[in-house]
Amino acid sequence: MSGSSLDGLDIVFAEIEENGGKWRYEIIHADCYPYEKNWVEKLKNATSLSALDYQLLHTEYGHYLGRQVNRFIEAKGLQYKVALVGSHGHTTFHVPEKKMTAQLGDGAAIAAETKLPVVTDLRAMDLALGGQGAPIVPIGESLLLGDFDYFLNIGGIANISYNAGPGSYIAFDVCAANRVLNMLAGKAGKEYDEGGRMAASGSIN
Repeated sequence: MSGSSLDGLDIVFAEIEENGGKWRYEIIHADCYPYEKNWVEKLKNATSLSALDYQLLHTEYGHYLGRQVNRFIEAKGLQYKVALVGSHGHTTFHVPEKKMTAQLGDGAAIAAETKLPVVTDLRAMDLALGGQGAPIVPIGESLLLGDFDYFLNIGGIANISYNAGPGSYIAFDVCAANRVLNMLAGKAGKEYDEGGRMAASGSIN
C-alpha cells in the first residue's frame, strides 16, 4: 500500500482464516519502507506525464513493488509462507462520478519479481458498479470487525463506513485529511506533525 502522503511503502504479512462463516486475522509482521527522493518525485508528478510515460512508470513501479515485497519476505524470514500478494498500488487518478480510477503498480510486474500470485486493481469493480471505489475498506470491516457500526479511516483522504445491516455497508470519502496536515507541516519545515504537537498547540474552532 502506498498513500498520498508519499512517506513510504507499507507492507504487512497477515494470516487470515475463515471457519464456518467466521473470520479471524492476525498481523504477524509489518513495516514501512521510506521512499527515496527520486520515487517521491516520480509518484508526485505522475499525473502530468504523457500516456506512454505514465504506462512506463506503471510498469517500473510494479517491478519496484515486487522487489520491495521480496526484501520484506527476506527480512522477515517468510520464504514459502506467503500464499498471495495483495497490492493496492499508488492512486493517481480517481473520478468516481465518472466510474474511473487508476493506480500505479503493474500486477504482472509484481508477479514476475515475486513469483507469487498477485491481486491488484482493487477499486475498479466497485466503481464500475457505481460505488466510491474503496471496496477493500468496508469488506475488511464487515468480515473482520463486524461488531462495530461506524468506522472513520483517516488517511490522505478521510472516509467513513456505516454498517446499515446484514450485508449492507455504506462507505464514501469525506474530506482531505493527512494530505492537508502534511502540507501544513511542510510549511513549518517538517515532514509531518510528530505526535500531533503542532496541532495540540492551536485552538479548537
